[in-house]
Amino acid sequence: MTMDYEFYLIYLKIKPILFSLVFLTAVGVFAYRIYFRFLLMKSVGNADQSKFNLDQLMDRIFILFSDVLGQKNVRRKVAAGVAHMGIFLGFLAVAPHTTEMFLKGLIPTLSLDRIVPTFYNWYLFVANIFAVLVLIGVVYGLYRRLIVKPKYLTNTPSAILILLTIAVIIVTYFTINSSHYSGNVFAFEISYWIHVLAVLGFLAYLPGSKHLHIITAAPNVFLKPLKKEKGINKTNLENSEATTFGLSKVSELNWKNVLDLYSCTQCGRCEEQCPAANTSKPLSPKQLINDLKDDLFLQADAILERKNKKRSDVSNITREGQPITDEVLWSCTTCRACENICPVNINHLDVITEARKNLVLMEARFPEEVQSTFQNLENQSNPWGFGQDTRADWCKDLNLRTSSENPESEYLFFAGCFGAFEERGIKIAHTTAKLLKRANVDFAILGVEETCCGDPARRAGNEYLAQMQMNQLVATLKQYKFKKIITVCPHCLNSIKNEYPDFDGHFEIIHHSQFLLELVKSGKLVIDTNANKIDNQDSSVTFHDSCYLTRWNSVIDEPRELLKSIPGINLIEMPRKKDLGFCCGAGGARMFMEDKVGTRINHQRAIEALDTKAKTVVSGCPFCYTMLSDAMKEKGLNMAVKDIVEILEPRSI
Repeated sequence: MTMDYEFYLIYLKIKPILFSLVFLTAVGVFAYRIYFRFLLMKSVGNADQSKFNLDQLMDRIFILFSDVLGQKNVRRKVAAGVAHMGIFLGFLAVAPHTTEMFLKGLIPTLSLDRIVPTFYNWYLFVANIFAVLVLIGVVYGLYRRLIVKPKYLTNTPSAILILLTIAVIIVTYFTINSSHYSGNVFAFEISYWIHVLAVLGFLAYLPGSKHLHIITAAPNVFLKPLKKEKGINKTNLENSEATTFGLSKVSELNWKNVLDLYSCTQCGRCEEQCPAANTSKPLSPKQLINDLKDDLFLQADAILERKNKKRSDVSNITREGQPITDEVLWSCTTCRACENICPVNINHLDVITEARKNLVLMEARFPEEVQSTFQNLENQSNPWGFGQDTRADWCKDLNLRTSSENPESEYLFFAGCFGAFEERGIKIAHTTAKLLKRANVDFAILGVEETCCGDPARRAGNEYLAQMQMNQLVATLKQYKFKKIITVCPHCLNSIKNEYPDFDGHFEIIHHSQFLLELVKSGKLVIDTNANKIDNQDSSVTFHDSCYLTRWNSVIDEPRELLKSIPGINLIEMPRKKDLGFCCGAGGARMFMEDKVGTRINHQRAIEALDTKAKTVVSGCPFCYTMLSDAMKEKGLNMAVKDIVEILEPRSI
């Protein structure tokens, strides 16, 4: 007994030395690995890709509380989100106790329960509750990874190891406290060292694991773009010092792109929502981000040497033998489902669109069928090559005035290429114009002066052609004094609203569903309540959300309000709806490319619409209208496809 006590006294004397060695080693490894990643983030850079201004500081602080502490984005997936939140909050609750254990490593006789007993006991009571939540979260995490095994969730030994380490930390938290209060010194010290080694081991391991997001997610969320609406970054094509355009190498990423790479949790939510991944295309947004991160580390020496002006070449991200291929980049529909669902606000599309620019502008590498689209856009300013002199033929029976005839009209109706040339788009534009006339709206059209907004060329990576078209249309629009633009096309809406300001084009633009709803609410457009006029075929409808209307421009409720204002209409929602809706497959210039791999995206969406048992699927986008119509015909499905104005027009007076 005496020897045990003497041994314990000796141990207490050397304990601070042992703890200091372990602590400094772990912290040193952690600091080195973090510094290396910070240095790498500083060493990349293409200032022309994107710029960042730290604005709206109070809003960003609020986001830290709502999105980081409150886990708002994580909880969008309820079960997994709640489990993650339990682990996160539990760790925060146990952290002061772990800090106390570290102090005990330096001062073994330290005992906070004797210094502040009342406060300490209340703290332990609360911490115990949260520690139990951590264990529940860990059990659920292991259940998902080992039993459920969802396809989109990366199930690596590292992920299992981290969960088990977390469990060890929490279990030893309990055994430390129980042995302390029972007076079992041996059990206390064993639990103590297991706890400390687990925490410090986790700390040293963290920078090289997917749990790096514990450090980087908070700043990444804090620095996220606060405005959801956005466009593709403008490339300075007149930069005489530029040797390349777009993104070809990881060294051309900017620091915020790299912070995105570091912040990926590999939760797979982006992959779960991605239309390409859901239809067996080669693109997985999660895998793309992690492949870029792997390439960044693989070429780290070359990047750092290049930054230090030593001769070293950085290889292209699409080089032979690497997982990021041209097909991966061209599979994207730019629907933004990945960015919308990401709990740490990674901007996947900033990388994809820049990489496409480089393939087109620097390598002339793009899907073969896009060549004719580029030629048609350049020669006739529409994707199909119809003569520009026929641009106003869609409305020749309506006797509409042009802006040149009425330069101060209150509104400009912008039909877009679909509305002017494509058969189904013409029907949408024609019906909308009829409704505007019926409501006595003072509007004009550009007629033959109207040209492509630049969306197809820009999403297909042809920045040069897109900027040429955008500058041309900006110059045309500036000639007239309209108050607002009305358009039937969400792609035109997005380009003019979010991208034209970069070209000194500042115009207010609204989707036709929003404007028609205003007319109905104000009484300028009256809906006939005579039930006999309701077409039974349209009485039950489901609404398909356009990606460029919802996720790009937050227009979600207005089309539904407009539908619900029509007597007799029964709106049946699809399971995937609103900002979690599923893409039609046309965005990102995919409308003009062949869909050769896996299931056709529009086919999958058409089946989802059919499963609602509604008679008609309603859209607010000519791209979606076309894709869904084609899918119904190709699959032989008995379901009508209509634009929202085709539901409204027969019922309006």
